[in-house]
Amino acid sequence: MPDMSVGLIIAMPLRQWGLIDASMDNDASVETVDGNRQRADLARSIRQAGLDQLYRWTSGVSGSGSWPPPDDIVKPKLTIAQWLLTIDVLERWAAAADRTGRHEAAAQERELRELILSRLQAHGVRLPEALVGNPGPEQPRTSESWPSPE
Repeated sequence: MPDMSVGLIIAMPLRQWGLIDASMDNDASVETVDGNRQRADLARSIRQAGLDQLYRWTSGVSGSGSWPPPDDIVKPKLTIAQWLLTIDVLERWAAAADRTGRHEAAAQERELRELILSRLQAHGVRLPEALVGNPGPEQPRTSESWPSPE
């Protein structure tokens, strides 16, 4: 297993990061109420990493504090543990989108998931078989699987 604390940058358009941000928000909310507090904390740390990079407000500067245009390329740096949770969360919410008839949203989340998987593999990260095999919400990771966000 790779060192889960190693930080990796995966560049993507802001519109894709927005999918990650929304999925992490959903996951953190659900896990805070019904589940795994450690997973919720890791999801919140992913959102914060994006906010730290993207959302910069400068007093007195018009337009600062707003997100860049959706086609801007962002380069979030997350730990391997955070990227692995991102892969899992994208599949979880893609499956939920499919169940509710939002097939286009599900396809976008899965496409982003595959992009992240391929980039991690290109970085030499050996991925857990369960993540490569699209586990979805029916095979959730155990609480021991999610390292703390530190």
